[in-house]
Amino acid sequence: MLLTVYDKNGTMKASLSPDDNSTQVKAIQSDNVLTLSFTLYEYVALEVNDHVDFCGERYWLQERYLPCARSTPEWKYDATFYGIGRLAHRSLLLHA
Repeated sequence: MLLTVYDKNGTMKASLSPDDNSTQVKAIQSDNVLTLSFTLYEYVALEVNDHVDFCGERYWLQERYLPCARSTPEWKYDATFYGIGRLAHRSLLLHA
C-alpha cells in the first residue's frame, strides 16, 4: 500500500510504503492513532500538521519528527499520526 504525506497546505511531501511494524489503533473514547514505520531514500523532515489519509480518515502529526540515518542513502522513520479526536482535544485545551 502506498501512502502520501502532505504538508499543512496540502502539498505532497513524500510517498511511502509502510513497513510491517506500522499500526492503526481505533478505540471508543480514545485517540485514533496511526503509527507508520517506513524508509525513505531522501531526507524529509515531518512537521506539525503534516497529514496522511488512511482508510477514509485523516491523521495529523502533532510534533515535529526527524528521521534517523540508517545508512548513506536511507532514512528510517517511526512517526505517530493522530486522528481528529486528538486535534479537537488539543484545540479545546488551547482555548480553555
